Amino acid sequence: MKKTILVKILGLVLLTVLLSAALTALVFSYSGRMVFSSIKARELAPRAAYIAEITAGYLQGYIGPIEYKRTIETEYAIWDAALYIYDADSEMVVRPQGPSADDTSRTLTESGYVKQVLAGERLYSPDTAKNEGVVIGQPAMSAYGNVIGAVFLVKPLKEVNAAIGGLIYALIASAVLSSAAMMVPAFFASRGLTKPLRQMNSAAQAMARGDFTVRAYEGGKDEVSQLGRSLNLLSSALSKTIGELTFERNRLRAVLDGLGEGIVAINAQREITHCNPSAVRLLGGAPGEDCEALEDFPVVLNELYETLAAGGTRTRELVRKSAVLRVATTALTDEFGAQEGAVALVQDVTEAERLEQTRREYVANVSHELRTPIASIRSLADALNDGLVKKSEDKQRYYGYILKESLRLSRLIDDLLELSRLQSGAVALTKRRFDLAELVYDVADRYKAAAAEKGLNMGLFVPEGTLRAYSNPDRAEQVLIAVLDNAIKHTASGGDIGIHVREDANKYLVSVTNPGDIGEEDAARLFDRFYKVDKSHSGGGTGLGLAIAREVLALLDESISVTCENGVVEFAFTLDARLK
Repeated sequence: MKKTILVKILGLVLLTVLLSAALTALVFSYSGRMVFSSIKARELAPRAAYIAEITAGYLQGYIGPIEYKRTIETEYAIWDAALYIYDADSEMVVRPQGPSADDTSRTLTESGYVKQVLAGERLYSPDTAKNEGVVIGQPAMSAYGNVIGAVFLVKPLKEVNAAIGGLIYALIASAVLSSAAMMVPAFFASRGLTKPLRQMNSAAQAMARGDFTVRAYEGGKDEVSQLGRSLNLLSSALSKTIGELTFERNRLRAVLDGLGEGIVAINAQREITHCNPSAVRLLGGAPGEDCEALEDFPVVLNELYETLAAGGTRTRELVRKSAVLRVATTALTDEFGAQEGAVALVQDVTEAERLEQTRREYVANVSHELRTPIASIRSLADALNDGLVKKSEDKQRYYGYILKESLRLSRLIDDLLELSRLQSGAVALTKRRFDLAELVYDVADRYKAAAAEKGLNMGLFVPEGTLRAYSNPDRAEQVLIAVLDNAIKHTASGGDIGIHVREDANKYLVSVTNPGDIGEEDAARLFDRFYKVDKSHSGGGTGLGLAIAREVLALLDESISVTCENGVVEFAFTLDARLK
């Protein structure tokens, strides 16, 4: 058990009781022997007188030997002592059985007890100092008043000691039982005394754990109560101060954990003090994963170490797979300028970089696409204005060029406006049922001549029967034309272009195939505005057709994709095949 005050008090009480019992047993072992011997002597005296009377009758012939013997033997069990009887000549008439009888008889004779009693004195000897036990001597008197015998009842010392030992054992047992019984009230009394101290100890431990709602015992006017009041006052003050600090800390932690940017902080001993969930996510970890186990975390940690050593602020970019992370680290100092740690801000700038790149490309593409027809129109108009074209047929031809470039510029502007309306969601598309096979045949028939002019073969792979699609037929035709026009423009002479219609679950899959090769990076950006695989912008078109097709299909809850396998490029889009 712990060395608590309660245990110490209980131990003191128990020790006091046990010592008292031991001292009592020690004193009783000396004084109790005399008391017990005196009591035993008083008990044996009447018995000795009775035996002496019977013996006198026997010695005078009033009682026969048989009757006397029967009386002595019958009553022997009640004497509770050894019986020794002598006649007037000091000859033993009655003696007990056993080897110790001779020793006792010799002691009675040698000590003068027999002579003393035969002289007519009564012997009352409860004193056991001579190791004789309790001895009671009674003279047997004749009818004429003379002594004719001596009767002795002897309680051996061994039996006296055994009785005294039993009493001492009973005394010790009662003391032990009393101690056990006293422990109960002693326990409750001691607990009442130590309860305020235990409460104060519990309150102090609760304060150490951060719980300042507990209160120590402060009833009464003694020193313990005063200590309890002081402890409660301290608890209230600490509760208020630490509560304010905890609130600010939790608010700061909640803000940091709720940020979309990653936060990693270290202290002056280079120990990690904070790593919010966004930092784990941005560095490629799963929710709840330890940031130190992440592959790219050592880079961030090294930046923190260098910033902690050099001070100031550092910024670098970390590229992991397709993501671009910006890591900005700042040293933390106290009011005296000493380095207390460093914090890193991890930002995902992938989208910002991509948007900036898209913006630059968009501006460059729009500028290029607008500049080409405008430059052509301007050069033609300058030639006509300067009178360099004299012949009327040449002027007519220049006018035709100007008209062609104007129409090209108009188409570009119309495509830009169309794409803008589609992306803003301002266009409402109505769906209805229509014959998809008829639409495919119609578009193929119109573009067959354009394909033939480039020396291309066009094949149709459409299931027989009526194909009832549920969509907007005009927009479906617009998408098919955009995909087919793209295939014709990017297929070399002699190639084969195929238009396929397949039914998959509740969808029709319309695809256009042509020979070619598209890289994985180009395939991911083919549906961006103005994106062209040919970076020199050679070839016709504005680069907006596929972007418009994707936006149209998104408004129709459909999808479009591109794949390239075995030298064949396939653009495929879906249309709803369910009957509404």
